Amino acid sequence: MSPRIALVSRDVAGIGGTVTTILEHAKRLSAKGWAVEVFGERLDADAIRAAGAQPRAIWGLPFGSTVKRKYFAWRAQSLTAGFDLVHGHGDQLKQDVLSLHNCVHAAHELIHGAPLPSGGVGELHALQLKERRFRHLICNSKLMRDDVMSRFGVPAEASSVIYPGHDPARFNAAGDPAVRRQMRGLLSFLETDVVFGLITSGDFEKRGVDVFISALGHAATRLRGTLRALIMGKEKHVGPYRRQVVAEGLGEVVSFLPPSTQVERFYRALDVYVHPAHFEEFGQSVQEALACGLPVLSNKRVGAAELMQGEAREYLLERTNADELASEITVLAGDPGLRQRLGALGPRSAAANTWDSNFAATASVYERLLPTTKKG
Repeated sequence: MSPRIALVSRDVAGIGGTVTTILEHAKRLSAKGWAVEVFGERLDADAIRAAGAQPRAIWGLPFGSTVKRKYFAWRAQSLTAGFDLVHGHGDQLKQDVLSLHNCVHAAHELIHGAPLPSGGVGELHALQLKERRFRHLICNSKLMRDDVMSRFGVPAEASSVIYPGHDPARFNAAGDPAVRRQMRGLLSFLETDVVFGLITSGDFEKRGVDVFISALGHAATRLRGTLRALIMGKEKHVGPYRRQVVAEGLGEVVSFLPPSTQVERFYRALDVYVHPAHFEEFGQSVQEALACGLPVLSNKRVGAAELMQGEAREYLLERTNADELASEITVLAGDPGLRQRLGALGPRSAAANTWDSNFAATASVYERLLPTTKKG
């Protein structure tokens, strides 16, 4: 009989790293003959079925944050009993494999300078990690593993670092120049413009969008007439960022765009990718930009920066800082040779992290945990 695996996350719909990971794993598991069921409160049933899995909706409570999360965890626990393996993505209290996608305590402390308030997702994560509500923990960067080991005492032997994958057919340096011309024309960028971009699924505060805008404001005084910028992502409270753009005198420089399912086309319009997050457990857009051959400006509190090699590491800040970032923006804007040199390092940095390699590493964890009668 085929092994049965439950993949569990409250949200398996839309654009985001967790959703992509679950669908990519489901596709490969089902191809290997596993019986895959995906449990969640918000599900893209068509995408899940297209990946060869069965969607299993868990109806959520209409009120409260902490209560809603605890109810989902309880229902998921009940419904996944009897599976050969349960792979949770942060929303279940007990599982065989836990993939942690967010270090909510570390991120809150670095953004707000204060401990995370009690309740909500932080309480759930603390329970999972302190009480070892898993058999094996998958961290998506060394940055994340270091935090959970020091903060929650997770032993090294109970965890692995497995970087998220990317699709090299979509994200690569062999871009069609016609696509670049088309996208820059669509966005009203001139070929002489030097375009800096920040692309994210959302949460502008965490990703340092305000720092990016401030840095652009400083750099624009030195780069009049050549600097342009693109900010893409979902943000409920975008008003303050738009007002900041106006206050910095960047109304003709910065363009805001919603998320796109064809995000690879927007990387083609850029000259430099910028990701000044205060804390980023991985940062898929950094990896995608590297794969597309873009020079990347980021900092050492972004997990995907661990991939960067050689000279590119010299442009990694210790932490996000608008003044230092403005200096780097100015240098790269004025040096096309440097942009080309740094960009050429990116594809090699990302090459090992395809979805196939990510799944192979994850499957090796499954094999160690799967009952002997279910192996092979």
